[in-house]
Amino acid sequence: MAFSLPSSQFVGIDLAERPIKKGRELIDSLALPNVLLRQLDLLQAPEDLGRFDYIIAHGLYSWVPSAVRDKLLALCGTYLAEQGVAYVSYNAYPGNHLRDLARGMMRYHVAHFEGPEHQIRQGRALLKFLAEAKPEPDLYHRVVRQELERSLEYTDPGFFHDDLSAINQPLYFHEFMEHAAQHHLQYLAEADFADMQEDEFPEAVRVVLRELEGNDVIAREQYLDFLKGRAFRQTLLCRQEVKLDRRLKPEGTFRLQVASPARPVSSACQVSTAVMEDFGGAKGAIIATSRPTVKAALLRLGQAWPRSVPFAELLHSRVSFDAAAAPLSPEEAKEEALALGEFLLRAYAVNFLELQTHPSQFVTKVSERPAASPLARRQLQVAPVVATLRHTALKIEDSLGQNLLRLLDGTRDRQDLLRELKELVKSGAAVIRQDGQPVRDLEKAQAIVASELEQSLEALARSALLVA
Repeated sequence: MAFSLPSSQFVGIDLAERPIKKGRELIDSLALPNVLLRQLDLLQAPEDLGRFDYIIAHGLYSWVPSAVRDKLLALCGTYLAEQGVAYVSYNAYPGNHLRDLARGMMRYHVAHFEGPEHQIRQGRALLKFLAEAKPEPDLYHRVVRQELERSLEYTDPGFFHDDLSAINQPLYFHEFMEHAAQHHLQYLAEADFADMQEDEFPEAVRVVLRELEGNDVIAREQYLDFLKGRAFRQTLLCRQEVKLDRRLKPEGTFRLQVASPARPVSSACQVSTAVMEDFGGAKGAIIATSRPTVKAALLRLGQAWPRSVPFAELLHSRVSFDAAAAPLSPEEAKEEALALGEFLLRAYAVNFLELQTHPSQFVTKVSERPAASPLARRQLQVAPVVATLRHTALKIEDSLGQNLLRLLDGTRDRQDLLRELKELVKSGAAVIRQDGQPVRDLEKAQAIVASELEQSLEALARSALLVA
């Protein structure tokens, strides 16, 4: 975030010395002037650290002693700017009752073993042993099997932190909000807006939830947790004195950027008519529309992906896809803007697209002398996982991709890149694989490099790793 937003100021706090040291080394190597990391116990955090528009506490609240949990929310009340937002993630009931069942058994079992690595293996082994104990599993053993499958999806550090750590305190949403209110904080929303939706339930259930929404948003969210069996929350808080208007207004999208990999399901998508068309979007979602302006906007988003597009450009994109379309009059523009805004809000609620306030800070067109994010190039020196400029983590596993990314400093053209990559293959520093096996023949390996260079550059561009 500090790399992408040089005009902003960032402060990071961690109790542990090693991650702070590693973070400072990265900051120094990139000469970032706008981020400060401090090794600090929250219980000793000074009250004059500053005022912040955003405070992020991820993977902390449920995994620390009660005094630290209380201090965390107290600091949010102290540090938040007038319109600031605090993000706090935590384990929630009722879903965590099932996890508590597995965690209690694993904690008992792994106490007999030394070292995190050994405990991680033994924790999963116990769940496997229990899940497979009965050839025809009953409800209990099916629950254990579900917990085993969940544990296998975690990284080892994540599994140790979430399931084997000494402290793991889930709580009901209403209990968390009671704690937040003690520090003059109120509920704003969930970080993932789709988590607040009830579309998966029948209309009779949605009617009850909507009645609660108008009277008691805390009760609505608590009953939604009961319905979904939610085990984890990412809650946004703000100051209690802030007046909130929870109505979603299409005008709110007018100043935003929109991003989506939207693609028409039909190869003969009709933009100019009111024929209903299906579009595929993020996370496998499908959405339909018959409105020409909206269809054109979705086509424009698919063209631009992964870059974002400003609302105003989407509104007037029909002329690019419909040769017969005339520019919108002021009255038409107002009507179509409201319709497009309504559609974007509905699509956002089902994770079909992303709404952003900041324009994309990367390029998707490969230039003559392509340049990659200096942050990603520096991170690649330590591990194959890098941060993209879409704020996602990307693991670059192939040798060609890793070595190519390291070379993209903006000084080399295609011939330079090809020559240096071939030298790396010749020296053995880069290993080219085909069908999962290393290519031993040097001439063949270098030919593969030549044939795949442009494809690899395009892949890096689509991954939001190239800068102007």
